[in-house]
Amino acid sequence: MDYSFRRDESSAEAARRIAREQLERAIAELGSTDDIDRAVHGVRKRLKKLRGLLRLLQGELGREVFTRENHAYRDAGRLLAGPRRAAATVDAFDALMARFPDAVSGEAREVLRGRLVAERDHLVAAMHGESHAREVAASLGASLERLDAWPLRTEGWGMLERGFQKSYARGRRAMQRAQAEPTTEHFHEWRKFAKHYWYHVRLLERLWPQPMKALGKTLEELTEDLGAEHDLDDLRLSLLEHAPSDELRDPTARVLALIQERREELRNSALARGHHVYAERPGAAARRMAAYYAAWLGEPAGDAGDAGSDD
Repeated sequence: MDYSFRRDESSAEAARRIAREQLERAIAELGSTDDIDRAVHGVRKRLKKLRGLLRLLQGELGREVFTRENHAYRDAGRLLAGPRRAAATVDAFDALMARFPDAVSGEAREVLRGRLVAERDHLVAAMHGESHAREVAASLGASLERLDAWPLRTEGWGMLERGFQKSYARGRRAMQRAQAEPTTEHFHEWRKFAKHYWYHVRLLERLWPQPMKALGKTLEELTEDLGAEHDLDDLRLSLLEHAPSDELRDPTARVLALIQERREELRNSALARGHHVYAERPGAAARRMAAYYAAWLGEPAGDAGDAGSDD
């Protein structure tokens, strides 16, 4: 599938096509019984893409329609979240130990990891029968029926400009806030808007494929840094939740120190990338995209501007 705007259709047609494709595929995946865990993972990714599209269209959709659809996709994603946090915590521990292989003894590492895995498996077992697939499929079906009523009347970049500028501005402010007050909450908030920016760049990739792909790659790396930083905080909280035994007190303290060290590295990496992708003021960024859009429309048909990436 093609998660991007195309020159052979109006911007309204493209927006509805993209949303329809994501909704229809999500509903089909929820009806699959072969591998429900894999299907749910795929559907959650589609819901994030849909919310990224909504953010780009928010100025055109208006507050009521945007809020209704955004909440529908958000709530569906929460129903499918399951034990994601516990699984991510195990992954964060594994990544940390791979980065610092000599930090703690092999025996202590296995005991600490075993506790995290037990917690994850407990949540998986508890949630496995509660995938909420039918409930989410019904909600997405209702969203699909409402799609043709989306109030998309403006053509071209004018339909996208307000949403792009507003979302970019919020992401830029979130980055500045995270730098000024480096709390877990501020970095997590920045990650949400950086993800939206990444999806916007993917949606607009055809405007100028090579530079947009490079920008998208940096944004993907930025969101990975911020996601890993957040997962490490979940790992920290999990380790602190239960007092360690005497033999695990020192290894636990060592792991906690490494978590802090690695989180600082990831925050610095994210900020370095962030200052590049948010270098412009929101108005300037929106004007640049408007210029790309105009140049793209003026290019001959069949050139690189028609070659976007598939889903």
